Amino acid sequence: MNLLRRLATAQLPCAEADPAMIDRLRILEAAGQVEALIPPARADFDDCLRQDAATVVGITPAGRETLAADAPPEEPSRFIGTRRRSGE
Repeated sequence: MNLLRRLATAQLPCAEADPAMIDRLRILEAAGQVEALIPPARADFDDCLRQDAATVVGITPAGRETLAADAPPEEPSRFIGTRRRSGE
């Protein structure tokens, strides 16, 4: 949820290179919360897996609904009554 909140305030599209964040983006994308371009990991010349940066294109309507449902409730409006001055 924190990543989704962070993306909601980011200028999109944006790139994410951290492998842990890319894994979280995969989860959000699978859940239909974001649209992202995530290239597959590839084996490099030393047989290590390499992950190129992912690009977050946007937040889906479902993602916006999730954010709205998780938002803190608005403070209730307070009654502003009229007061009489003493002596009236």
